Amino acid sequence: MASWKKIAEQKRCTQFESIPQDWRLNNKPLDFQDSRPLILASGILTPKECEITSFTDAADLAHRLKNSEYTSVEVTTAFCKRAALAQQLTGCCTEMFFSEAISRAQELDELLKTTGKPVGPLHGLPMSLKDNHNIKNHDTTVGWVGLVGKPAAQDDVGVSYLRRLGAVLFVKTNIPQSLMMSDSYNHVFLQSVNSLNAKLISGGSSGGEAALIGAGGSILGIGTDIGGSIRIPANLQGLYGLCPTTGRVSNRGSIDHQRSLVPSVAGPIASCLSSVEFFMSNYASQNAHTLDPAILPVPWSSQEALPPSRPLKIGLIRNDGVVRPQPPIERAVDELRHELQSHGHTVFEWDAASHASAYFDLWLPAVMADGGKRCADNCALIGEDLIPGMIVGTPETQLTMTQRWDLTDRIYQYQCAYLRRWAESQVDAVIAPVLPWVGFRPKTWVKSQQYCGYTAHWNLLNWTSLAVPWTEVDGEKDVPSEDWIKYEGKGFSDQFNHDQYDVELVKGMPVGVQIVTGRFGEEKAIGIAKVIEQLRRTRKQ
Repeated sequence: MASWKKIAEQKRCTQFESIPQDWRLNNKPLDFQDSRPLILASGILTPKECEITSFTDAADLAHRLKNSEYTSVEVTTAFCKRAALAQQLTGCCTEMFFSEAISRAQELDELLKTTGKPVGPLHGLPMSLKDNHNIKNHDTTVGWVGLVGKPAAQDDVGVSYLRRLGAVLFVKTNIPQSLMMSDSYNHVFLQSVNSLNAKLISGGSSGGEAALIGAGGSILGIGTDIGGSIRIPANLQGLYGLCPTTGRVSNRGSIDHQRSLVPSVAGPIASCLSSVEFFMSNYASQNAHTLDPAILPVPWSSQEALPPSRPLKIGLIRNDGVVRPQPPIERAVDELRHELQSHGHTVFEWDAASHASAYFDLWLPAVMADGGKRCADNCALIGEDLIPGMIVGTPETQLTMTQRWDLTDRIYQYQCAYLRRWAESQVDAVIAPVLPWVGFRPKTWVKSQQYCGYTAHWNLLNWTSLAVPWTEVDGEKDVPSEDWIKYEGKGFSDQFNHDQYDVELVKGMPVGVQIVTGRFGEEKAIGIAKVIEQLRRTRKQ
């Protein structure tokens, strides 16, 4: 066995040992689908812990913590236990520091008891973080074996800010090896699977975060997104995932322009929309810009986050012309169009003709501009193999400094042109698929030549996009039509996506859309999502 494989195996053993003995599943089923019933039936959670971890509204739970209806120790312990169970079923976690979290929760309980005042708006609330966030004394391997055993010397600035808000950090979550894959598999922590269907992937690169939240092991988490890494896994597990404009949530990658010509952004993932709003509004309330120079002093507008009282003007993308979405996604977009129009909103087809060239000629060259050097360097740390199927540069894609300048200029010109078009259209939002597929089996990405143009386009523009759930795959409605059966793909990715569709495999899985609202459109996205949420509730009645 190669030495790096032994190190990875030992890291996984250490990780498992961090789960207390009485939190371990004695009889993990070899073949199961949904992790949630197994967690509840395990007998490991007490009735009160089941009650606590059934909360999906972080604002509600934070309010109860503030009023001492629950102690932070109770809430933190409950989510630690459920996260441990979720990890054993889905592989969603990387670092688990339960004792440390419970100890911090105890401190916060004492502070509230003695002072009568919460530390901050997130006082005592457990939060999970994607693995690429540095937390002092814990590894940040980001899936690289060569980074095992090299704990962070200090918290990231954004992590320190979460502590200032009163959050209790208790786990970090699984990712793909390079962060550049819509799956979450690496040699250290292996595969993270979907919390709703263990036969399918959790998505990526914030896949472990979404799997944990989907399994009820966290009420609120932070992912990062450079091409869909928050929205894709959120969508695959029926969650809400916000990709904000840079400058609203702390993330080192947002200003690391020398490494990436497209900025990475951090944003919340949660089971309900109110949790996203609760996080964003409170994040802006404590002057984060005084701690992190990458944060802009943009106050939160609660008024803008209200559902608009006037009819909306919505641009709709059903197919971007590169990869045709699978039948449940086409149906979801069509149903949403119908619901919006029947409630008096204007819906028109948004021209996505420029998106193909934006993806292939701008976004892809930008994210592969280093020629794969970062990944090669991380592999060389210990002789680790590079996992195939990721969006990673090669020597042929490496750009010189002059070429980077030229590409940056072309990206800026495209951003300006798209911004002018947006203003001229007077559109409130564009609604589009998050991705063209509903669910893939593990390792499918290795051969897929993955296409993430539906999400990456908005990263290129640095615009706000919010993934929201809408429907589920229906075993009858989503049987392939004759048109779908006869369809011939326009290229490899299109044909691959077509050939992978199996209604029986993905039956019952969530299907969502993304709401795009331009630069600094976080409040507006939430307001429009409230309109869609109401339509969704009305349909189910």
